Parts: sequence; structure tokens; C-alpha cells
Amino acid sequence: MIYTRLAKKEDVPQIVSIIEEAKEVLRKGGSPQWQEGSPNEALICSDIEHDYGYVLVYNQTVVGYLAMINKEDEDYKILDNWKQEDNYVVIHRVAISSAYQGKGLASYFFSNILSIALSKGYTSVRIDTHRVNVTMQKLLEKFSFIYRGIVFVESNIDGERFAYELVMEA
Repeated sequence: MIYTRLAKKEDVPQIVSIIEEAKEVLRKGGSPQWQEGSPNEALICSDIEHDYGYVLVYNQTVVGYLAMINKEDEDYKILDNWKQEDNYVVIHRVAISSAYQGKGLASYFFSNILSIALSKGYTSVRIDTHRVNVTMQKLLEKFSFIYRGIVFVESNIDGERFAYELVMEA
């Protein structure tokens, strides 16, 4: 059985492990993304406290995590070519356990999250990723996200990110 649900406090150890695996995959791929400590356990706990955190559960095991945040992202204000000005959510911290990569679970997770966003009345989803994170870029293209430009996130290494948006209709 596979499904998506809100993350719970008892999921934190599994989520942190998945995030640490993802950091290593990014590092090995030459990406500076997530190499400065964040996301970390405190941020995951904050996500859960605010009902932003979602997990992908496969055979009763948490195998994926992401945050779907329903508040304005300060980093995105630099862009003025967003198609949807309001009524959007932002996705951050997408990670699938390395033991479950290559099985199409990221696509399944994204499909579920987009359905959840639409069911909550959001008409736009925004996300950003590092230029060398081609895996995420391909996933975004698969779901018809449109590249909107460059945003900058807090980073001492390389804060430049590609920003994408998906405008959905009910």
C-alpha cells in the first residue's frame, strides 16, 4: 500500500534520515544545495507543527518527505513574472529515501501533493531547485511546471535557484 499523509512527530527520525540521504546524493552530484545544514530536524519539526510536512508511505514505511507551505515565500518576491499572483502554495524539501529511488515514487508523491493542493483550493504551485539538480528539473517538466526565472535563497555557497510554477485549474 502506498499513500501520502500529513507528517507526524513520530515520523521525524525517518524524515531526518531521508533528508540526510538526500543531502549526500546532492553532494555526490556536485550540488551545493542543502550542504549548509538545512533542512534539519528543527525545520522538519516546524513543518509538522504548522501542518506543512507531508510523507509518502510505502508498505508502512515513510519513504518520502516534502513541505507544502501556504504562505508567501520572501525569496520569490524578486520575480515579477509569476502567472498566478495569489492563491498559491510553495513546495520545499522534496526527498525520497535512496533505498526507494528509481521506482517512480517521486512522481507518485508529486501527483498526490498536486491533488491535495488542488483539493485545498490552490490554483498555483511554486518550487525552486539548484541548476545542477537535473533530476528535480526533469520531474518538474514531467508535471508541466514552467520555468519562471532565477531566485536567490540564503546560502554562503551558491544561493541561485531555478524557480518554477504550475498553474492548475479545478
